[in-house]
Amino acid sequence: MNDFTPRRDIQAISHVNVVVDDIEVATEFYRTVLGFEQAANAHGPMDYPGVDLVSFAHDAGFGDGRVNLDVRFLKHPEVGVYLELFTYHHPKGDQTIHRRKTNDLGGIRHVAVEVPDAVAAYAFIRFQQQAYGKRGLHIEIVGQDHIPEAITPFPYKFFYWIDPWGVQWEMEQGRPVDRAVKGIVG
Repeated sequence: MNDFTPRRDIQAISHVNVVVDDIEVATEFYRTVLGFEQAANAHGPMDYPGVDLVSFAHDAGFGDGRVNLDVRFLKHPEVGVYLELFTYHHPKGDQTIHRRKTNDLGGIRHVAVEVPDAVAAYAFIRFQQQAYGKRGLHIEIVGQDHIPEAITPFPYKFFYWIDPWGVQWEMEQGRPVDRAVKGIVG
């Protein structure tokens, strides 16, 4: 048996993975809407088109050893969190984007980011919703026309929105912020 102790041996959040249908469109979206940039390490940009490694297929649960996908890492310059974008060419999974409700069971329900002004962030996302809608990309703001308000007696304001690939984000104002994400270094 291995000597693994979760409290000691889980050392950082490495990344958040999002499976997308077009890695270029997703890169531009996450750059514009959330401020992510192309990630790089000592070997250059963390951009890996045409990954077809048998070992990757096996580790990902594809028993036949066949896979072909594009992988790109994006990094948020302020927070340090990484997004790992995948576009699968083979095997293709379910191509339906499932938009879950805030209170549905199963899976991570949202990724929360702290912002200095939730109302300004809400207005920005509303603008992006219109701009990307013209390009055929759907952004859903949960609660639509409800402007974020303080949660009395707490000083927090927040709203949820769902990006074109079904990831629900929370933009929250009012919590003390500390830098707890170490990120990828290699």
